[in-house]
Amino acid sequence: QVKFMKSKPGAAMVEMADGYAVDRAITHLNNNFMFGQKLNVCVSKQHAIMPGQSYGLEDGSCSYKDFSGSRNNRFSTPEQAAKNRIQHPSNVLHFFNAPLDVTEDNFYEVRVPFGLGVILGRSSSGLLEWDSKSDALETLGFLNHFQMKNPSECFSLSLLFLSLSLLS
Repeated sequence: QVKFMKSKPGAAMVEMADGYAVDRAITHLNNNFMFGQKLNVCVSKQHAIMPGQSYGLEDGSCSYKDFSGSRNNRFSTPEQAAKNRIQHPSNVLHFFNAPLDVTEDNFYEVRVPFGLGVILGRSSSGLLEWDSKSDALETLGFLNHFQMKNPSECFSLSLLFLSLSLLS
């Protein structure tokens, strides 16, 4: 569950499955930069999110959302969570589930360019290399699960950070 706080603009509460998930979020995201702002990730005094009264955000979306039933939630069961390889943010993203004919220009069409370098193969996956870690973090925030369409199908793009040690 995610709830943007009306009393603290720019702040949100995110309810995680357990304390271990909270620790991982703090370890991996705290003090990184996103949209020119330093992320401050810490444990809340509240033990659970109470949906209460939601309100409309500037973009018209709702201030509260429950993602627990989403098919994109990779942590919905302990078995699914165990398959995830948790990586620190880096300037390299691995993308998959993109159309086979995806090109570098397709990524420019859906995202303001930040010095993007794309390595494509003859499959629906590849690497996106950005000038900075914060650029990659912003791209992941904007494009993870973005619906990429080609004439016959729709693909839900998936993005994850790639450990730089895996490239060597």
